[in-house]
Amino acid sequence: MLIHEATFVVVDTETTGTSAANDRLLEVAAVKVRGGQVVDQFAQLINPQRSVPRRITMLTGISTAMVFDEPPAAEVLPDFLDFLGDAVLVAHNLPFDLGFLNAELQRAGRDPLKNPTLCTLRLARRLLRGLHSKALSSLIDFFNLVVEGRHRALGDALAAKDILLRFVDQIEAEHEIETVDDLLRFQHRTYSKISKPPKHLKAIRETILPRLPEAPGVYFMKDRHGGVIYIGKAKSLRDRVRSYFIGVEAHPERTRKLVRAVRDVAWTETGSELAALLLESRLIKEHQPRFNRASRRYRNRPFIRLDTTHAAPRITLSTYLQDDGAEYFGPLSGRRQAELVAEVINQMFMLRECDDDTFKMGRRCLYADIGRCHAPCIDGAAAKSYPAEVQRVRDFLTGGDRSVLDVLEARMQAAAAEMEYEQAAEYRDWLQRLERMLTKQQKVAAPVLDHNAVLVQPSVEQGAVQLFLVRFGRHAETVTLSQPPPPDEIDRLRNRLALHFDPSRERPARYFKQEVDEVRLLAHWMYLHRDSTLPIRWTPTRDLDDFLGEILAQV
Repeated sequence: MLIHEATFVVVDTETTGTSAANDRLLEVAAVKVRGGQVVDQFAQLINPQRSVPRRITMLTGISTAMVFDEPPAAEVLPDFLDFLGDAVLVAHNLPFDLGFLNAELQRAGRDPLKNPTLCTLRLARRLLRGLHSKALSSLIDFFNLVVEGRHRALGDALAAKDILLRFVDQIEAEHEIETVDDLLRFQHRTYSKISKPPKHLKAIRETILPRLPEAPGVYFMKDRHGGVIYIGKAKSLRDRVRSYFIGVEAHPERTRKLVRAVRDVAWTETGSELAALLLESRLIKEHQPRFNRASRRYRNRPFIRLDTTHAAPRITLSTYLQDDGAEYFGPLSGRRQAELVAEVINQMFMLRECDDDTFKMGRRCLYADIGRCHAPCIDGAAAKSYPAEVQRVRDFLTGGDRSVLDVLEARMQAAAAEMEYEQAAEYRDWLQRLERMLTKQQKVAAPVLDHNAVLVQPSVEQGAVQLFLVRFGRHAETVTLSQPPPPDEIDRLRNRLALHFDPSRERPARYFKQEVDEVRLLAHWMYLHRDSTLPIRWTPTRDLDDFLGEILAQV
């Protein structure tokens, strides 16, 4: 009989324990499938004629009270047998469910089931060999199934039904199996006879994977025409690229499509994970590989601009960065976050919010009237205290002053106490977004063009450290030093520091989208590695030998 003509009954049971000889059925459910469609369902609670253990109630929600008035197994089984008929009996981990059904049949004086049987757990072991766990819950997650009534018999039977249909489609497509008899035999095949890997996959495993280095870098996956179809970064090229070609059947569908299309893999070692991150981002935008979803274009990343060229600086949002004497902080993730930060500053600090033309008029405006500005345009005392307020804002934007978070926390608690829950939720959202932003800014601790530092981090190579030289907010170079460094490495480091941290070096006039993207990636990388990275700051007035000495003290 052809598979699409056969009737399958997918069964699941809930029980009082794990021993068919000593425990009893609590619930049995079944889903009848024909031609890939559900044609009928069966579900029934069963009185086990004993109390339901607490652990079972915690798992399934079935209590002793729920089954007290339900029929015993001997009364339920005849209806179940009529529902089953001569269909193929299917279950996930079939021996468990079949064992309980046959034990109850034996207690009722009936013969054991003689239906042909199919186990979806056996199919999973043959079709998804690379998947770590083949339990029902793992397959539900793997196939992104939506299951109502998890850990109840009908909910799990419906989930097992969906898994069965996916396996049948895969078996028909990949193994050219069309009949029920061949399907039943397939579940008992030895693993070595399931399938051989495609020739291109075998070639990659044998000729490319052994040559991959255990080093950070960027890898390029190419199709049969030599075109780049995917670009990725890796802390270890060997581990990352190998992961694509081992246990392929357990990957998500998009990754399986990628692997089927790959015919060659090339790579470039970068010396550091950070350099790999920056190179990957740039190359994805250049090549636009069809399997890369993220980072395919440069986005507008706003900055908070503090106009320190004015006697009474104010903050504005800017979608670009230029060396115009102002201080730029960021870039932020998007317009929404930038507007949030600006609103927090305007509420929590007393910087003016009026434009320059209004300020020149020298008269109180709306912001002064509502208590959001001390009117330095007309008040001499306010003008004298204004630089201190600017410094408070600067400390906030560099992550040094986190008192704003305490104020927002208090406001949130007060709003909740007054049952103003929408306002409390808004303060909560502010807190969550600001916390992460301030942590990032704390690692940078300077306006973008004034972010000059050496970041010290343990190297992937044993007995070494990596130094990331940052100039004007961008990654300039990576230097690897031995521990302890020999004299020639110290001399080389001195030369690189003298080159990149030359005080006479001109600041960049403007950062375009590519440079802004690099600034963002560096800040994000510093945030992710904040516990293992030590920043050593540099200023134009700092002595080079003093700077070198502090670096070497941390190596």
